[in-house]
Amino acid sequence: MSGLTFPRLTTAGLATCLAAGLTHRAYADLMCRRGHDGFERRQVRCDSGNILTYHVRRGAPGRPTLVLEAGLMNTSAAWLLVAGHLDPGLSLLLYDRAGYRSSLRRCPEDYSLTESVNDLLEVIADGVDAEGPCVAAGHSLGGYLVHRAAAASDRVHGLVLVDPTHPRELLHSRRQREGSRGVNLTMKLGPWSAALGAGLLIDKKGLFAYAEGSPHYRTLRLEGSATSTWRAAHREWNYSYAFMLDGGRPLDRLRIPVEVVAAASTLRDTPEHGDLYKEYLASGTAGRIVTVPESTHLSLTGGIEHAPLTARAIEEAVATVVETRGNTENEGASA
Repeated sequence: MSGLTFPRLTTAGLATCLAAGLTHRAYADLMCRRGHDGFERRQVRCDSGNILTYHVRRGAPGRPTLVLEAGLMNTSAAWLLVAGHLDPGLSLLLYDRAGYRSSLRRCPEDYSLTESVNDLLEVIADGVDAEGPCVAAGHSLGGYLVHRAAAASDRVHGLVLVDPTHPRELLHSRRQREGSRGVNLTMKLGPWSAALGAGLLIDKKGLFAYAEGSPHYRTLRLEGSATSTWRAAHREWNYSYAFMLDGGRPLDRLRIPVEVVAAASTLRDTPEHGDLYKEYLASGTAGRIVTVPESTHLSLTGGIEHAPLTARAIEEAVATVVETRGNTENEGASA
């Protein structure tokens, strides 16, 4: 017993914690490479050099295809709950940006949002059938990315922006700007902490409370420990944070319908966002703002009470796109 000194016990305890953390991290990294039940898994090599994984669920021939783009530090898994409530006649395409899950970043250049936008367009070209219209839905940062993608291609016929990031939001809202400083600190420390296995110590029960009861709750928690999630998010945040502090750039003008699904907490806590969402509507040819009652930014896609309402709003937006295209085609035929 004389050999069990306090320093030795402390060292043994720390080593045990480190081993447990690293084992948990390795398990999380492994599980995040899996596919999604009910979806066909595919890969595409982009001109950027990135190798992206996407997941397809085919609907009825000729029906619209819905492309789902996740937000910062979220992956294709963030859309699974919403996907389960969508009309099975719709074709769905979920994908992971470079660095997330099994999508590999091989671009030799420094990261920019343009890289992600161009990658998305190549995923659409590879995975979306030309028969029916294509509607893109993006959550948070994903909302801004799909807006940029629609401006760069005629393959997207409508947009649904779910509590989207706006390039001027840090200048437009003092509260948002102050909150972003805390996020910036977290993003600086997160990748190193995750690499050392600290993901096991994060209070994920609080972080993922919005997803309680979801069949994908465990998957979301594991992704919060994966080093790939933190590294990809850190890379995207560094660019996006400086981009927004600098005022971003004006929204592109689109010739397609643009709809916004807003979280009730976003409009309550930062009312200025209402003006930014109206700017998104004005960038398109038609659209509306749908507010999901009692929802938060993350519960819109991950909450068992709010995801069905988000799915319904998306389906209504898709119906608007189909109707708009039908009217346009009829007008062209009569002319």
